[in-house]
Parts: sequence; C-alpha cells; structure tokens
Amino acid sequence: MRNILYILSATTLLSACGGAVTEADVLKHRTQRDSLKTAREELNATIAEVEAWLAKNDPELQRTLPTVTTIELRARPFAHYTEAHGSVKADENALLYSSTGGEVRRILVKAGQQVRKGQLVVDIDTDVLQSNIAQAETNARLARDVFTRQSKLWEQQIGSEMQFLEAKSRMEAADAQLAALREQLRNAQVSAPFDGVVDEVFPNVGDMTTPMQPVARVVSLGKSSIETELSEDMLTKVALGDPVEVHLPEVGDTLNATIDQIGQFINPNNRTFKITLRMENGSKLRPNQLANVRIRDMEAEEALVIPSRLVMENAKGRSYVYVLVDDAGVKKAKKTFVTVLSAQGGELMIAKEQGGLQGTETLIDQGARLVVNDQEVQLAKGA
Repeated sequence: MRNILYILSATTLLSACGGAVTEADVLKHRTQRDSLKTAREELNATIAEVEAWLAKNDPELQRTLPTVTTIELRARPFAHYTEAHGSVKADENALLYSSTGGEVRRILVKAGQQVRKGQLVVDIDTDVLQSNIAQAETNARLARDVFTRQSKLWEQQIGSEMQFLEAKSRMEAADAQLAALREQLRNAQVSAPFDGVVDEVFPNVGDMTTPMQPVARVVSLGKSSIETELSEDMLTKVALGDPVEVHLPEVGDTLNATIDQIGQFINPNNRTFKITLRMENGSKLRPNQLANVRIRDMEAEEALVIPSRLVMENAKGRSYVYVLVDDAGVKKAKKTFVTVLSAQGGELMIAKEQGGLQGTETLIDQGARLVVNDQEVQLAKGA
C-alpha cells in the first residue's frame, strides 16, 4: 500500500512541474502507468480473496445474501389437455302422447318408477272407441259371410262377376276399418316404448288429454352421449375412438368416454365444430346434465417440465428462469432464457435448445424473484 501511495505522490509532483516534455519523461510515465496497473490487479485479487473468505465465514454478511430454495430439473412425461363444456343427451328420451286423447282414467305409474317396454303407463278412457270397434267387428263378420256365400255362388256360375267383386271389396274394406280402429285403440293407451324410468307424468286422473299434449316422459338410463364444441384448431388433434375424461361437477365424479362422432360443419359464428362422446352412464347421468370434458391433444414421453411460478419475463417479453451455478465454490444465480412450448395445470413444457436448459440443471424456486443475474445466493436450511 505504501508503494502505491509513493507512486501516486510522485506522479502528482511530476505533473505539477512545467517545462518541455522529453522522451525520457514519456518513458518514465509509461513505467509508472504499468506499475499502477500491476498494483491495481494485485489489490483487486486480494480484495476478492478477502470477500470470498468473508462470504463463507462472516455471519453478518451471510445474512445479507438472498436465501433461495431449488428444484432439480429432469425430463419426464408431459400431456396437454383441451377442456370444454358439454351436456348429456340420452339415447332414449321420449315424450309419450295419446293418439286420440280422452279422459285420464288411471295413472298406473309414478315418477321415478322403472318400467318395461310395452308396460301401460296411463289408461285413457276409450269406451267410445271400443264401441266403434265392436260395431266394426260386426260389420266385418257380416261382410265376410256375404263374401263367402257370393264366392260359392260364383263357383257354381250363379250371379255376376260384379257381385262377386263387390262382396270381396266390402269384406276387405270392413277388415281394413277394423284394423285401423284396433291400431287407434292401441295408440290411445300410453305405454312405455322401451325399458327405462318414468321421469314425469303430466296430467291428473280426470284430466282431458289431446293428441298435442304429452302425457308422460320416459328416459332410458342405459347408454348416453355428450355433445360439446371444440375450436377449429382441434380438427387435426382429435380422432374417432380417442379416450376422453368427463367430469360431472354436480356429482363430483369422473367417467371415461370415447369420441363417437366428429362434426363436419364449422360454425362460422364462433369457428367451432361439434363432437359426440359415447359412454355408459349407469345411474350418474341425466339428460341435459352439464359435464366438463378433458381431451388430450398432445403428449410427450421425455419433456422438460417446470412449475410455471419459476418463469419470469423481461421488458421485451422473453421468458427466463434462474439456474443455480457453482462459481469457484460460490453459489450464484444465472439468468437463463427459455422457450415455453405448452402449459397445463400450473406446469410449463420448455424447449431443449442450445444455450438454454438441457434437463440436468438445478433451478432456483423460492427467492427467484429477489435475485439478479450473477448474484451470489445462499441456500435455505435443509434445501
């Protein structure tokens, strides 16, 4: 230190002296400059050694260093999911009507009751219709007898062909009328069209029904489908038979489904297309029930995946993380820029690229937002 002060003093005295500058003076100043640089380098090296010692041994200095935790970066599987909302569509969901209408005489089931195909649900008063059927049966028998007798006479060449054809026509017309009335009677009574559950019965006993008013609703709790809409960019990411997760928020359960149909029409208003999911609903699905759909549209077996909380952005919008490095025994934070490829559930898939992350680094987690590039840090206890 005394040598440095002596050189500085000498330089100051020389500068103060006037007179002509000689070559010897220039050479002398060059020598002084080189001596000062050498002394500065020696002094900086000594300071660095002292600071390194203090960083390891001075408790007060250690407390001023940012405390951080770390996580180890390793390649692992990663999947990305697209989420959408849909609604349940029952494959068999029928409103039942009486084809003729009439007074409700009996209600044979109640809401929530299981029914079999063909089981009578509501009994409609059809006395008038049954009376018409009885009259039609009489007319049909008479027409059949007349035709039988006319047929025998025609075989004996008695009577004209016209009489034979007229008798045949009357018999066929009577049979057709009787069949129509019987079909009308069958449709007048409200029966279950398939195995299912009675969801609702609309009229009460004594009410009058018309062919335009539904009498009951029967729903099958067998197979169901779910309809949802996806954005246009998903067209190349889904295929028939792809597995899909279906979450029922009201029930709090998750079921498995597959893509059964992919729509061929793009809605010009919102640029979406429809898909239909097929599933066995058991007793958990109801028509028009809301469902959340998760479709896996990307999967990687070996990917660099980090928590999204580790990634920050600079003023230019570039993403970066801090990597913990060892610089001659001193732990430092190194800013490393990254490229985000995909995001899912609080995790980011990072590109493996030159100058970026390679999958073997130690990343700074807690405390990352308190450090700057090349700053010395200390690990939290137990980290």
